[in-house]
Amino acid sequence: MILSPGDSSFTLSTFHFQLSMNPHHHSILDLIKKHSGKPTQHTFLDNYLGNKHVRYPISAPMLRKISKQWMKEHRDLSPKDFQQLLTSLIKGESSTEKVMVGVLLGDSTLSQRKFNPVAFDTWLNYLEGWAEVDSVCTGAYTTTEIPGDWNRWKKLLDKFSKSKNIQKRRASIVLLCSPLRKAQNDSILKIALQNVDRLKSEKEILITKAISWVLRSAATHHGPAIKKYVDLNKETLPKIAVRETLTKLTTGRKTKPKK
Repeated sequence: MILSPGDSSFTLSTFHFQLSMNPHHHSILDLIKKHSGKPTQHTFLDNYLGNKHVRYPISAPMLRKISKQWMKEHRDLSPKDFQQLLTSLIKGESSTEKVMVGVLLGDSTLSQRKFNPVAFDTWLNYLEGWAEVDSVCTGAYTTTEIPGDWNRWKKLLDKFSKSKNIQKRRASIVLLCSPLRKAQNDSILKIALQNVDRLKSEKEILITKAISWVLRSAATHHGPAIKKYVDLNKETLPKIAVRETLTKLTTGRKTKPKK
């Protein structure tokens, strides 16, 4: 949200951030503002989305349209410049800017994705709640870059799973959902289950739902291994993860079809 000194929420730090904002960030934010209304905050969606950042009332299809066209016009953007743009958006005032990072990652070229994944360690400090974390940590980017840069990602995922920041602990799991759903990869499965083991005693829904998600994702290509793992750990895994994973293995869905 672009603020001016007359706005009640204006702060000196906000003003300084706006002065240093990446120029590409400016152009994307202008497009978001053009196709949305006035930013809102503290609505009934706060509890559901898991954060209290301001949001622009703009549809997901419109965000995807903006992203697709903008990335098409900036195919020559280098990995370094692309990373700098994404970092600027992550630090933005609104949840919409943060979510846009995930959309842009999905529309980027393979060459533009070749930045150091340690950037996620910084980005996750500015994200809050499942909607922001999942929008940035799932999708096409993870299906190409995590398997393709596994040595660096493996160390990063282990670090995230031990973090005091619950957003990073969730990310240590959900970052692996898309790669596991896309293809069979025993190395990725091993780290996913390792992180699940480390976090399965936590009660926060951010973690319990993430565990269910990654186990169900892995069931696509590792069904027997997931069935064995759940059977051996059903007393210590979150109940929702056990229920939804076993249902997925038998019906192909996370919940039983209504009769």
